[in-house]
Amino acid sequence: METGKKTEKREFWKPVPQTFSVLKAGSKILKPYGVMDPYAAYKYIRDGVSREQTEKLRSIMDPKEFRKYKFNAFEMALFSGVFSKKDKNALTKATGYVCFDFNHVSVQQTKDILMGLEQFETILLFTSASGHGVKWVVNNNFVFEHEDFYNVVSNYLWEKYRIEADKNSNGIATGCLLPYDPEVYLNPNYM
Repeated sequence: METGKKTEKREFWKPVPQTFSVLKAGSKILKPYGVMDPYAAYKYIRDGVSREQTEKLRSIMDPKEFRKYKFNAFEMALFSGVFSKKDKNALTKATGYVCFDFNHVSVQQTKDILMGLEQFETILLFTSASGHGVKWVVNNNFVFEHEDFYNVVSNYLWEKYRIEADKNSNGIATGCLLPYDPEVYLNPNYM
């Protein structure tokens, strides 16, 4: 029986993007200046806000100069939440996002492996500022504490695929530099 009403297409459930803190480039004060959500981070990375800095960093050969420039030239995202300062005890609102850091890897091969892991909800995936690593932001859909989740997933990735996440990046207040990567991936549910 027709009622004369048009049938509306219903959208499937989409996650509500959470916001996370961002620190200014070169900031000696570890107090965030604002927040972003995954889509804003995607646009920042894709659209080349830090293109000049990324290209310059990748041209620096001296390790000391490289490290100094790296930590002074890029804005930093604290994907795990909103913080009053960059400190694990200053978390005011958790996102459930965890950023994994893979250094000195085959970038494309690592991205391909991570994109194939359907058991994890990939939010963002991009090449690191150095050009030799990968940043993988996933949703902690499990009931693990942040560091436990990082360590369990890291161990799984090492045992199964021999890709090693940086063990020093497992803290909830660990920052992630926002480089330029025109091929950054954003989960369509976060657009």
